[in-house]
Amino acid sequence: MSASFQRHFKLCPSGYFSAFIFVVCCISLAILTKLPMSPGWQILLCLLVVMASSFVFLRDARLSLAFSCIAFRLDDECVITMMMRDGRHLTGKLMSGGVVLPFLVLLNIRLDEGGRRSLVLLKGGMSNDNFRRLRILLRWGEGSNSWDAI
Repeated sequence: MSASFQRHFKLCPSGYFSAFIFVVCCISLAILTKLPMSPGWQILLCLLVVMASSFVFLRDARLSLAFSCIAFRLDDECVITMMMRDGRHLTGKLMSGGVVLPFLVLLNIRLDEGGRRSLVLLKGGMSNDNFRRLRILLRWGEGSNSWDAI
C-alpha cells in the first residue's frame, strides 16, 4: 500500500445511521401490529424489536456503549485493529463480502479471539475526506494487493 493512504480512521456518532435505525424500527413495529396474532405475542415481539434497535442504536450509531468501536486501523494483509470505547483493542481479519458504496461501507471482520463483528459505516460516521479515503483504499488498494479480495 502506498504511504499516501491514511490507514487510521476515527469514528463519530452518525445522524444518518440513527435516523435509519429509527425508521426501520418504526416500520417493523407497524408491521408487527398488523399481523394476525394474539396481543401478548405482539407486545413481546414489539419489545424485542425495540430492544434490538436500541442496542444497535447505542453501539453502532451513537457509539456510547463500552464495546462500541470508536476508531480502527487497517494494515497490510487485510488486518484490522478496532479501538473500543473502554480502551480495549480487538484485532481481526477482514472477510470477503464487504460492501463499498458511495454512501455506505460494510466491513465483515473475523476476530482473532473468535467470533465475528461487522462495522456499518455511513457517510456521516466520519469526516467526508476520511470516508472517501477509506472507500478508495478498500476499493482499489494497490492493484495486486490482498485488498482485492474485499
